Amino acid sequence: MPNVPRAWSPLSHPHAADASVGRRRVNVIGALDYGAGHLVHEVTPHTIRRETVAAFIDRLASQTEAPLTLVVLDNATIHRDFPQETLDRWLVNHRLVLLYLPTYSPELNPIEILWREAKYRWRRFRTWTRDHLDTEVRNLLKGFGTKYKIGFA
Repeated sequence: MPNVPRAWSPLSHPHAADASVGRRRVNVIGALDYGAGHLVHEVTPHTIRRETVAAFIDRLASQTEAPLTLVVLDNATIHRDFPQETLDRWLVNHRLVLLYLPTYSPELNPIEILWREAKYRWRRFRTWTRDHLDTEVRNLLKGFGTKYKIGFA
């Protein structure tokens, strides 16, 4: 359940959330073009696995016309151990190469800064209903670059 920064309850009764409402989780996968300040993202209710990351990179690779694309990843388990055939296909067909950051160095990854800002500064702290969570997250991320900006310096 999301954090509830404020709540109301009768005097001498603790605040209680209705657990029968059910939980809703939203996962986001994204790529940040640091130079252009452009965010490509996908929102899904499903757990993000290695196959999800590989499919996302495939979609990114098919959309780029750059002579060489360098994809910077952290050392999360889902970012590692892609099949060699997939790595070869990315290199040969799309001139896409993966570069891994050193372990435990989120400060070197600009998208980690973006995720932190989205979670803790840009998000409106209110209880989201199941029906509105996807829309709220999509609108928040869509606003990156216009409504929401990060000064990386």
